[in-house]
Amino acid sequence: MPDPIEIQFWLRKRGKTQRDVARHLGVSEAAVSQVINRKCRSKRIEKIIARWTGFRHNALFPEIAA
Repeated sequence: MPDPIEIQFWLRKRGKTQRDVARHLGVSEAAVSQVINRKCRSKRIEKIIARWTGFRHNALFPEIAA
């Protein structure tokens, strides 16, 4: 599971930023940051980050085990 810095790296490598994710989805940059830093969950944000970085969703954001 990549850490937040790696996720940001892969976004930038693909020519995208957290701001691009936020604008694309109509959410705040803070919301995107919180998801990347695993402070909260948002399937919408997680899915676009996974798509834009080229990772599988469950590789970046595995389900939290109960």
